[in-house]
Amino acid sequence: MKKICVLLALLLLSSFFIMPINAAHSDFDVRSGILVKYSGTDTDVTVPDSVSEIGAGAFENNTSLRSVTLHDKVYAIGDRAFYGCTSLSTVSGGNSVGRVGDMAFRHTPYLENSTAKYLMLGNTLLWYNGTSDSVSIPLRCTAVASYAFAKCTYLKSFTANEGLISIGTGAFYGCSSLAAVNLPSTVSEIGAYAFDGTPYLQKAGDFVTEGDGVLIRYQGSETDVIVPDSVSRIAPHAFSSSKMKSVIIPASVYAIDAYAFADCVGLETVSFSEGLVTVGDGAFRGCKSLKELITPATLSYIGQGAFRGDASVTSAAICGSDLTLSYNAFKDCTALNYTLLSDGVSAVLDNAFDGCTALEGLSVSPETKDISSQALSGCDKAVVCCMQDSAAASAFDQTNTIMGDADTDNSLNIVDATLIQLYIARIHPLNGTQIASSDVNFDGEINVLDPVEIQMELAHLI
Repeated sequence: MKKICVLLALLLLSSFFIMPINAAHSDFDVRSGILVKYSGTDTDVTVPDSVSEIGAGAFENNTSLRSVTLHDKVYAIGDRAFYGCTSLSTVSGGNSVGRVGDMAFRHTPYLENSTAKYLMLGNTLLWYNGTSDSVSIPLRCTAVASYAFAKCTYLKSFTANEGLISIGTGAFYGCSSLAAVNLPSTVSEIGAYAFDGTPYLQKAGDFVTEGDGVLIRYQGSETDVIVPDSVSRIAPHAFSSSKMKSVIIPASVYAIDAYAFADCVGLETVSFSEGLVTVGDGAFRGCKSLKELITPATLSYIGQGAFRGDASVTSAAICGSDLTLSYNAFKDCTALNYTLLSDGVSAVLDNAFDGCTALEGLSVSPETKDISSQALSGCDKAVVCCMQDSAAASAFDQTNTIMGDADTDNSLNIVDATLIQLYIARIHPLNGTQIASSDVNFDGEINVLDPVEIQMELAHLI
């Protein structure tokens, strides 16, 4: 009897210490610190300590979610991360959040039922509920999220202090009275359409530049455009649908953001300068008149669909420094005949040249270690010109592994060197495969150094 009583007592005591069980570990798809997807159905979720970033769409349309707790290691929340979470009313923690993507909390009670004048998550201003015609945001604010002030029709002036870094997509969209904007030099990123529909933008001149040289919008009518050297970054959609024919981008510009030149259908010539580091997703998408591309040696990233649908491009020389050529970068460039990838290209991802039906030659350096076998999907004519035992030779079936074989007879001799010299002198044409094979030193250019290298090899000097 005594033993039974002790057991009953232990059972009763244990009932007071039952802890709520959070989502199973398997519900969280975490990759390299990014929460890619939450697949659970719990109403109250605590993000694991291993997560430093909530990925795009990670909780999107999860209608069961009522609250989420973020630890202080989470620094970023991606686009649409909690979009459509129609029961989400509480977000706790997240004191280190400095970046919140587009529409991350749209259609959630947490955002849309907030009564706080400034709804802050970490250092990010998510939403403004005030009615003042003049606003100076909190000192700790380093980012203004997308649409935070959208359609505040009473707002006439906006001031931010030193320390503000980014302004999201459409942040002041439709603020029909906003005429005065005072941004500090610390602002280095401004999203698409951030000031569309404001008197401020309408009266700002041809090159609208704010913060640390961020070009928000080009409003001029010139067909030949020279970007001022005061510009350091070209914001999303800054030139989209412009009627220009040529543009010169100075060395001061380190980034061209997503869709910056999208659908500039008359754009024929782009002159890049050394200093450019990134070309964003879709940056030149739909530029149907663009003829050729030569990228600078400083480039490290060409985004998804960056040149997609540029149907007049016949040649591309891609130079860079540890450069990644992303998914669909040249998709449906149906006139592209040859592409030279320099030693600085480190990765070529899936479908990079998908649908380039006229592509005959692609030169790939042995320094390019990460190359997808699907990079040339739909390119039935393409021959990959590369070195034996290179990653490219392993990735593709149709290859020419004798660099410099300009007459494509599967041998290297003085005839090849002569043909390349005649091509450089514009005396003798070469097809796309021959041109790709002629970039012997993989510098992204056919010049006198290539035939010289062939001659030195034939003389056993190298």
